[in-house]
Amino acid sequence: MNALILGLLLTGCGPKPQDIADQLSSTNPAVREDTTKRAGSYDDEVVIAALIKSLDDPSEKVRYNAIDSLITLKAKDAVPRLTEVMVQDDSADVRKEAIDALGCLADPRAGDALVALLEQTENAQPPLNAIWALGQLGDQKALPVLSRLRESHDPYVAYNANLSLRRLRPAGSEG
Repeated sequence: MNALILGLLLTGCGPKPQDIADQLSSTNPAVREDTTKRAGSYDDEVVIAALIKSLDDPSEKVRYNAIDSLITLKAKDAVPRLTEVMVQDDSADVRKEAIDALGCLADPRAGDALVALLEQTENAQPPLNAIWALGQLGDQKALPVLSRLRESHDPYVAYNANLSLRRLRPAGSEG
């Protein structure tokens, strides 16, 4: 019985969603960084909105952690902003995490942006995680770019394009 009471007391003593949102706006970058890590435990629209706003934070770690928490929260409201982050962020690690988030969230609204990214990088080294992410969406508009990528001389690009194509093609189709 004592453990139950202690558990109830501890759950009532934690920060409220608005407290988390306020901490995400702190002038102290260490507070923002720590809070973006913890925010994934708060499935609340106030926290999600603050995490999306954190994608503009000057700290790379804050932006990266915010994306990780948005993945944990399955925050599909972040998809439009994540499609911008995947091409505009100054940090390659943050751009990569944004692409991973789009694949994990599997929201069809990311399809056009992922296709455009792959078409821009097709002759260079396309990001493998973007190929994977596109396959997670189930968007048939991805067929042309993935079909071209499966012919790549890079075995990793071809392999990942084939995996994504398998996710897109209806059962029983050839290809």
